[in-house]
Amino acid sequence: MKRLISIMLCLVLVTTVLVLPVQAANSYSSLITGVLEDLEKNDQYTSGAPQQSANGAYRLTEMLAIIASEGASSSAYTDLITDTLDRMTTNDSFASGAPQQLANGSYRIAEMLAVIALERDKTGVCKDLIFQVLDTMEKNDAYTSGAPQQSANGFYRSVELLSIIALEGDRAGVYSDLITGILDDRDQNDQYCSGAPQQCANGIYRMAELLAVIALEGDSTGSYSQLIRDTLALRDTNDDYCSGAPQQCANGLYRCVELAAIIAMENA
Repeated sequence: MKRLISIMLCLVLVTTVLVLPVQAANSYSSLITGVLEDLEKNDQYTSGAPQQSANGAYRLTEMLAIIASEGASSSAYTDLITDTLDRMTTNDSFASGAPQQLANGSYRIAEMLAVIALERDKTGVCKDLIFQVLDTMEKNDAYTSGAPQQSANGFYRSVELLSIIALEGDRAGVYSDLITGILDDRDQNDQYCSGAPQQCANGIYRMAELLAVIALEGDSTGSYSQLIRDTLALRDTNDDYCSGAPQQCANGLYRCVELAAIIAMENA
């Protein structure tokens, strides 16, 4: 609880310091705070790591929807954002438990990231690559044997889409080696994964690292840099206490929501 309150207070203080346009800033700030509060409230009713992971995946989708809405330049993007959120809600009504909810969330996260990547691709140079990632997700889904493998598929594709977004924002090439290194870490760690749950944890941890890169790219004044690093440090600290992949997934997704909140506020 203290962690989320700290983040919300920091976001509000930085918004005030930067003197953002009042109406837009207040509107998005309220939405961002609402998603963080929902993450905390829902956490109180979760019975374990699988439900926490589902909570984190759904809240991350919502936070990414805010980021996508901030960058939407046409009704086509707005419709895609709405459709993705609607699909998450519809699929959730048919989910039999947390594993299927997590799979639903992982696919919606990838789709929302594709929207953000397309919005930021002003020259169209990344368009084919973005759709290639979505095609890979769809093709791989045909070979998955259940929700855990679907989740791994969704999170691995999300890593790839986040790397595209991070490279789109790295105009000076400052973070290119770091982004490539994170992708390499995903592939190397995958070789040691004993199954889909560990693949999910691997993907989610890499997602957090790429979200941190994107947040640092957008932190033009350095106001958020310490909070970004603290959030990654918290992931690492919590990881020491995780008893397995399910808890790692929950830890990573909660940190992803917090990092996405920072990006959303930077864009507000």
